[in-house]
Amino acid sequence: MSRRAGWIIGALVAVLVIAAAAWIWLAASAPPAARPTPSPAATTAAPAAERAQAALDDLLTACADSTASEPPEHCGIRIPWGTEFSTVSGIRYRVEKLPELVLDGDSFTASGGALVATVSGTGQDGAARTETYRTDDWAVRGDAKVTDSAVDLSVW
Repeated sequence: MSRRAGWIIGALVAVLVIAAAAWIWLAASAPPAARPTPSPAATTAAPAAERAQAALDDLLTACADSTASEPPEHCGIRIPWGTEFSTVSGIRYRVEKLPELVLDGDSFTASGGALVATVSGTGQDGAARTETYRTDDWAVRGDAKVTDSAVDLSVW
């Protein structure tokens, strides 16, 4: 082998060693591979039906808090007390199960609720009277407007 060929081979080996060293150095100093970063908590509104159900639950719970001598309007509460009482002095409600809401465009139906009403007053015979009425099929219907920022329900 000639002296010139030895120098060329030596130069190539030196270049390869330097290139390998540079590659190892760059790989060691490079930032770690990109890892997915946790995304921030979701800020989008819950699904429309879920938010509408929560609004209906709040509305019907407020209706059940009424102590008036007439069922509150726009709550879907009907009590057949007319035949037993001449006057009603108060009604206490107890919600055992809230109706489950189903959205249908711009309206809703909610069924499957259970409501107990205890009515106090004067019976048809003039004596004090208290009766408890129970419905296991409490249902309401109404209009629904659900946007990203608001839920507006109106019970018929």
